[in-house]
Amino acid sequence: MHENENQHTEDVIESIAGQVNPKDEHRVLNDVNEKVKTLDHSNNSTIKELLLHVKLAFSMLRDKQYNLSWKSKSLLIAGLLYFLLPSDLTPDFIPFIGYIDDAAVISAIFKRLAHEVKSYETFLKKQ
Repeated sequence: MHENENQHTEDVIESIAGQVNPKDEHRVLNDVNEKVKTLDHSNNSTIKELLLHVKLAFSMLRDKQYNLSWKSKSLLIAGLLYFLLPSDLTPDFIPFIGYIDDAAVISAIFKRLAHEVKSYETFLKKQ
């Protein structure tokens, strides 16, 4: 990704994360599984990686035994909200290409939360 694209992705993340509220968390927890089901059949590697991240983010949010800071939680919710938007930077209805921006946003969030994600994966292994 180019520097301008990275900055745009960061701006999108910050904008959405700064506006996240408990209603958004409820929406994400209710709607993500349905959208994941529509993409689960894809053989596209970008979409497969996106879905792995989406499923892990969803799991982190739902797991009542794992304690997430509000900042981490709001970033995950922001990424999942962006994933749910059908007409974001690149509309999702465009085959394959429509999810490139979703993948970029989710990937950027996972890079930011790398320590938190690793901590959660360790937490899961201990259960």
